Amino acid sequence: MLTGLDRLDDPDHYLTLARSLADGRGFALEGRPTAYRPPLYPLILAPLVGTLDRRWLPFGVGGLHLALGAGTVILVGWTARRWGLSTARGLAAAAIAAFDPVLVVQSRAVMTETPAAFLVAASLAALTVVGSLGAVLGGVGFGLASLCRPSLLPAALVVAAASLSFGPGAWKTRAIRAGLLMLATFATLSPWAWRNARIFGEPVWTTTHGGYTLALANNPVYYADVLDGPPGAVWSGPNQARWFAEVAVSTAGMTEPEADRALRASALKLLRERPRDFLRASVARVGRLWGLAPSGAVYPTWLRLGTAAWTAPLWLALAVGLTARSTWRWPAASAPAILLALTLVHVAYWTDLRMRAPIVPAVALIASGARLSRSKDAGRDDRERLSSWIKNSDHLGV
Repeated sequence: MLTGLDRLDDPDHYLTLARSLADGRGFALEGRPTAYRPPLYPLILAPLVGTLDRRWLPFGVGGLHLALGAGTVILVGWTARRWGLSTARGLAAAAIAAFDPVLVVQSRAVMTETPAAFLVAASLAALTVVGSLGAVLGGVGFGLASLCRPSLLPAALVVAAASLSFGPGAWKTRAIRAGLLMLATFATLSPWAWRNARIFGEPVWTTTHGGYTLALANNPVYYADVLDGPPGAVWSGPNQARWFAEVAVSTAGMTEPEADRALRASALKLLRERPRDFLRASVARVGRLWGLAPSGAVYPTWLRLGTAAWTAPLWLALAVGLTARSTWRWPAASAPAILLALTLVHVAYWTDLRMRAPIVPAVALIASGARLSRSKDAGRDDRERLSSWIKNSDHLGV
């Protein structure tokens, strides 16, 4: 968190990793190579950490986030116009991306929400490019987004499925487009997986943090304190601290991939033993992800009311936008695909409201395209755009 102009809070050690990179010690924590955190954000921070002293570093990080935020807003507005939305609706989409309270609050943190939102916006923009180039650029965008925030990797798969299902052209054309998107995604991830294979003896495509995140949301202590606790409970306090200590003891001496697998196995074992509790927890997680306001146990009333006042009409517009036929035509169908992918991830993994910050660009585009009714002229315009997409896609071979 940018807690002051002279200091930075680094809860997930991204600045520590960036310092290690800037000093030539590699991607390491406490001198040991790691894949516990994704690499892209520390790589972006490394030049700032290497050139700015402690007094100026907060300005550097703040400036970086302002630039990424501005880029997100511009890309969302540009994508809206590429989708055929009016200038007014494009400005509305850009405004949603600019002022969404969750994304704004997270932009103050030295965490991945801000760059991830930029990369989601860039991926959506890339997919508006007709032909092979759009598929490849979109795949590169999703690969980079996954190297920034691993929960976005499933989005590449669901977007590829959307391209196959809703894209223009013959089935073969759609299949080639979807295949190129996935190939570009995994080609972008490959250098990181290769580096991890050299270090750990096995490829790690994103991070070794997934098993921990799954177990964090699915363990007996969490179920007792939150799932069966008082309404609005958040997990903190001595019980959580004891669970952290138990995890540290149980994984001591393991390599990162081994610890990742062990924690994943413990969560899956609980799922098999207590399926009803897992289902209850999943419903609660999805509710938190798409909640109107953050928890009252953590945030002040004024912030919660302000967030709810913004989110309620936005969710109404989002619901209307999701019912529009134009939303389910390529490339617009990539936006609901991203929403679906992240929701499916957080059915099982640790969830709070900030986890939806990276997909605000997709929300903004769908909501700004919402129409309570459609004119004949609007329908004709959609048909003409679709005909143009099919013609161009077939001509370019994708």
